[in-house]
Amino acid sequence: MVADGLGGWAGPATLYRIDWPINGKDHLLVFHQPAMYGQPGQLVVLLSDENARVKDTRPQPGSHTTDDPNHHLALQLAGGYRIVEPEAAA
Repeated sequence: MVADGLGGWAGPATLYRIDWPINGKDHLLVFHQPAMYGQPGQLVVLLSDENARVKDTRPQPGSHTTDDPNHHLALQLAGGYRIVEPEAAA
């Protein structure tokens, strides 16, 4: 995890660095859009750069309909990624 609680999205976003890139990007931005107006919630995964800038807002693999903001599951679905502590990654 690089940064948490980032604003500007439908819910607070978290920036993750991934250890093998997707389409040339080595960061993912993940946020949960809560249920509203009868629509279920959605966990959204977007390709990002190291500064949390997103050029393509189309949901990426790992995005799914849910009311549970489970980032672990979204990252697993995105490409088998798992969240590790910084010491374990070194």
